[in-house]
Amino acid sequence: MTSTTSDLAMSDSKGVPLPLRDLATHWRLGGWLSVERGPGAKNMHLRVEASEGTFFLRRSHRTKAREELRFQLDLLRTLNERGHPVPLPVLTSDGDDHVELDERLWVLTKAIEGSPYDEQYPPHLRAFGHTVARYHQLVDDLPAGAGEPALLGELRQRAVEVTVDPKVSGRAAEVVAGLETLLPDLPRVVVHGGARRGSMLFRGPEVVGVLDFDSAHPDVRVLDIAVAAHDVGKVYTQKGSDDHKVALDLSRVAALLEAYRETGTITPAEEAALPLLMEAKRLKRALGRLRRREDDEPLSDNDHAKIAQEGRRLQWLDDHRGDVAAACSVAG
Repeated sequence: MTSTTSDLAMSDSKGVPLPLRDLATHWRLGGWLSVERGPGAKNMHLRVEASEGTFFLRRSHRTKAREELRFQLDLLRTLNERGHPVPLPVLTSDGDDHVELDERLWVLTKAIEGSPYDEQYPPHLRAFGHTVARYHQLVDDLPAGAGEPALLGELRQRAVEVTVDPKVSGRAAEVVAGLETLLPDLPRVVVHGGARRGSMLFRGPEVVGVLDFDSAHPDVRVLDIAVAAHDVGKVYTQKGSDDHKVALDLSRVAALLEAYRETGTITPAEEAALPLLMEAKRLKRALGRLRRREDDEPLSDNDHAKIAQEGRRLQWLDDHRGDVAAACSVAG
């Protein structure tokens, strides 16, 4: 859908009108020419064409706290000062870096022009690994907090709550125990939180844009590595088929980690935690969906399909546990 300054009318996925006219008064940009939907799951992204250029307008999730947003915007400014290719917030006419309208937080950034990740082009995989490692070096001196990863606490809780599948909840408890043992030796940083292929833009073999800092927070460094490894390893087949996004290409996982090690370091504790964290994220998702079924929530055919898909993903990880661990190891 496209809108112009003479007709800034657009609704979100729930049919709620978006306050585009009001937003255009905060960021004038020489006049808005068109607005169209961009990518984004947790947060809404809109591509704005204006007289002063191309921009992305982001509406944060309803649960986003202002303090959390400010933390992430400060992180972007720090990274920009240190030479990382990140989008900076464009200030409003009042000099603010964000706007609150209809109890939602909005941020505007200048668009970074580049191409998406191409899994058929090996230099992109190598640059991806280098970029994640470089990011970790740039934030190494920032306060990284303490305590266990939120993922660990959530998985522990769900393993107790869900009884419908003892095998899944039992494996979750084993993964929690393994991570608890490793936790004291896991370095902490301000993680990106969503280091996936879609968060990077390329020009030729080089990364020219690192996006999607909506989940940045202090945590164990290896969480970013696990997210990146699982994402680049994911095998896409035909959408809707039983094997779609189930298996991992472990050669790609190993190549990503090799590229990371060319720029950064993965400690022995992180090597041991990597396969556990990759499994933990799948277990958390599976247990969350099983809990909905156990609570007798109304589930659609799509919900049931996703529950089945998570089961197949967990079975694949279970069948290939040793292979995954070998791919994550420098000696593998």
